[in-house]
Amino acid sequence: MRPMRLIGPMRLMGLIGLMGLVGCSGEQQVAAPVEETLSPIAFSASQQQEQVTRAGSGTPLETYTKSFRVWAYKHMNDGSQQTVMNEYHVDWVNNTAGTTTTNTDGWEYVLLGYPDQSIKYWDFNAQAYRFFGVAEIGTPGTWDKTQSDVYKYTCVADATNVGDAPFYTRLWYYVNDVNDSNHKFGKPVTLEFVRPFAEVQFRFTYSDPNATPKPMLEEPDFRPNTAGQRIATLGTVTITFPVTMTGGTKENWSSERDNAKYLLSFTKKETWYTVLPIKGQGDYIFRVTVNGEDKTCIVPAQYMEWEPGYRYTYIFKVNDEGGLELDNVEVGIKNWEPGKNGQQPLFNW
Repeated sequence: MRPMRLIGPMRLMGLIGLMGLVGCSGEQQVAAPVEETLSPIAFSASQQQEQVTRAGSGTPLETYTKSFRVWAYKHMNDGSQQTVMNEYHVDWVNNTAGTTTTNTDGWEYVLLGYPDQSIKYWDFNAQAYRFFGVAEIGTPGTWDKTQSDVYKYTCVADATNVGDAPFYTRLWYYVNDVNDSNHKFGKPVTLEFVRPFAEVQFRFTYSDPNATPKPMLEEPDFRPNTAGQRIATLGTVTITFPVTMTGGTKENWSSERDNAKYLLSFTKKETWYTVLPIKGQGDYIFRVTVNGEDKTCIVPAQYMEWEPGYRYTYIFKVNDEGGLELDNVEVGIKNWEPGKNGQQPLFNW
C-alpha cells in the first residue's frame, strides 16, 4: 500500500501574455466627438509564444499560414451595433508592410480577389470595437452563427497532429476612452492566435542543488486519480465569441474528449506532452520511488485545469535527505509555441 498525502498550499505562477487584449473596469466613458480622420483598419497578426513578461509581439502568424478570416463589430453610443467586417479574408502579401493604406504588417484585406471587401475606416465616435478570427491550416472547423449574440467555432484538436489544427484568436476588444494615452482606435489591430492545445510537463528541483550524491528517483508516474480516467489527446474544442455589448469582453471555450486517443500517464520528466485542454478533470496522483522508497501525493483538481495556448509545469522539490517534499509543489503556467520543445527556462524558482 503506497502512502498518500494531500499536498498543502501550492503557488500558482502566471506568466501569461495578453498581447492585443484590453480589459475595462469601472464605469465606461463615452468618448467626446473628435474630428474624423480617414484611418483605415489595418492588421497585425502574431502567434502566441512563451513570454517572460506580459510584453512582446509573439511569433508572426505568417510563419505558419498566410491567410486568416476576421469578423469585426462596432458598437455605438445609442446602443446600436454595426458589422464592420463579415468574414473578411486577410492574406499575407510579402514586402507590403507600410506601403498601402490597409496594412502595416503585410496583411491585406482588399484588392486580393475579394471584391466585396471594401476599405473600412475607424469610427472615432463609436463606443467600442471587437475583432476575432480564425486561421485554418489543415482540417477546417465549423461555425454556428445562428445565435444573435455569439459566434461559435468548433474544431477537432488532435495532439498527435498539431500542425493540422487551426488557429483561433483571442477576442480583441476596446472601449473608446478619451483619457487613454494608448488609444487603440486608428491603430493596427493585433490579433493573437492560439492553437486548441495545452502542453504539460513535470520536473524535480532540489533543496541543495550542489549536494552529492543526488537522491535516486525512479519510475515517476503522473496521472488522473480517478480509476479508469485517461489523459485526453483527442477531442473537439468550441470557442464562443460574444458579439454584443452584453455578451462580455473575452472569448470562452469548452472541450469534449474523444477516448480514441489518450495518454495513460506522464512518465518522462522535463518532456512536454501535448494534450487536449480540459476543465474540471479532477485530482491527479503523482508517484515516484525515491532511494527505493515509494512516495505518493495528490495534486488537487484546482491546479489541473488546462487552457488552450498555455504550457504547465508541475515542480516537485526533493529535500536534502532524499525525500519528496510533498507540501511544496509549484505550478508554472506559460505560453507555448508549437514546435519549440526541449527544456524551457523557469523563472523566479
